[in-house]
Amino acid sequence: MSSPAAYSSPRVASIAATALLAASGAATLFSLVADFRMYEVAGDLLTNAELAGSAAIGDVDQLRSNASLINTLVMVATAAAFITWFYLVRVNAEVLHPHGHRYKRGWAIGGWFTPVVALWFPRQIAGDIWQAGARPDELGVRPPLPQTLLNLWWGTFLAAAVLGRIGAQYNAKAEYADTYQQSVLWLVASDLLKLAAAVFAVLVVRKVTAMQEQRFAESAARAYGVASSTARS
Repeated sequence: MSSPAAYSSPRVASIAATALLAASGAATLFSLVADFRMYEVAGDLLTNAELAGSAAIGDVDQLRSNASLINTLVMVATAAAFITWFYLVRVNAEVLHPHGHRYKRGWAIGGWFTPVVALWFPRQIAGDIWQAGARPDELGVRPPLPQTLLNLWWGTFLAAAVLGRIGAQYNAKAEYADTYQQSVLWLVASDLLKLAAAVFAVLVVRKVTAMQEQRFAESAARAYGVASSTARS
């Protein structure tokens, strides 16, 4: 049985997640540079087969290897920071709206690593967290909040993963310059979507953090007001 939820400020976790998401975007830009360079070299090979085995091929392979390594390291760090923030705001959301969640808080971590359900559990958990940040009316009812930003983030995140997988498969099977170019086009599309997903993720982190801080401050103010009026009476 889970322990009672307790509110913790998400400010520090949000700063770490935002900084690493920005670093992830920078690493993706590096990948784009490597991809475009690969596309250029493959195009040169199409027009001049004698370039095969030249220094340019070795240079672009090394550039792509470096970009891949940097992206992997940054991705691991970013995932750790983002999921830490995600779990924290899920616990906070339970404090703000105890009965507004479809899954136990442990899924805020496990949902990212469980096959198949990873395609939708994190998005549904994010939706519950988002809705918990709505300001309740006089009757305690929270009006539904638009979730366009969440949809943009999750849609670009999944699409980038799918296109990246396709590009990697094409690249692994590529034998000729034109097939390398095809694989690069898939990878470029994936990287562009990764950039968009990183931007949307930063906006989600900032918005959710701001909503939770505001709702908790309002809740604390109401509790203080009740305590003060009780003491005066």
